Amino acid sequence: MEVTKRSYSSSANLGPGYDILSLAHMAFFDSVTVKKTGKSGIKIISDSTPEKPENNSAGLGVMKILEDEGINEGLEIKITKGVPIGLGLGSSGASSSAAVKAVNELLELNMSPDEMVYYSMYGEIAACGSAHPDNVSSGIYGGLTLISSASPVRVRKININYDMKLLLIIPESSIKKKTQQARSMVPDRISMADHVLHASRISTMLYGFMKGDRDAIREGMMDDIVERSRESMFPFYSDIRNKAIDGNAISTCVSGAGPSILIFTDLNTKKDEILSDVQKIMGSYNLRYSIRETAILEDYND
Repeated sequence: MEVTKRSYSSSANLGPGYDILSLAHMAFFDSVTVKKTGKSGIKIISDSTPEKPENNSAGLGVMKILEDEGINEGLEIKITKGVPIGLGLGSSGASSSAAVKAVNELLELNMSPDEMVYYSMYGEIAACGSAHPDNVSSGIYGGLTLISSASPVRVRKININYDMKLLLIIPESSIKKKTQQARSMVPDRISMADHVLHASRISTMLYGFMKGDRDAIREGMMDDIVERSRESMFPFYSDIRNKAIDGNAISTCVSGAGPSILIFTDLNTKKDEILSDVQKIMGSYNLRYSIRETAILEDYND
């Protein structure tokens, strides 16, 4: 018997929501198949990720499940990567959450969604050394997810009541240990004034999503803390953001730890104008890139 599950790409943070917000979208997906082997241990089959389970984002979470449940079952985990690695699109989270969903069904563990988020977090340790739950939460729940507590894990799904599409600008950029570097650049402390402004922005943005208030989404999706601390990694971002706003995009943000950029659009957005501006900006930095138009993935049915 074997079970196959998918998890799709995602964009974490959404501006002010560092480590607590993530949005699942249909741009890319990973497929993970898990089956019993009748032998001890975990075997990883993948042409693009580490073969040692403890070093693999799909393997480490499954190892933790077997350990906590006291299960001595040999498993084969086959990973078919579709989410690009290292581009801020939740690649490790997709593999990890898909593997956890597959093992949960295969071994009939009846885990709750929050329990699956908890074990999926371990896959992020293998990927970047930190068990952050944002990307994996949308890999389990779909849609827009809010981490209300990391210990114990509690996730709230935010209803989006505005009709929007997504435009991903994906630079062909490779930064060694990019996620670790990006996380190390985030300041440890901020002033109370910055805290108040930040809290106001994230609250306004969430209000906008829930109430369908376009202006509130735009007003709230701004970040002078995390995105600003990482400006040197993505010097093209501020130019693209300005042009996207000029082209009447709803808003834009760095997708996770970057370098991909997520632009929210609707029927009022001058998309062709924005794409023309992006071409000029990326050309000025001599950067190759791709465009992916996609939509929000609200729910998982597999």
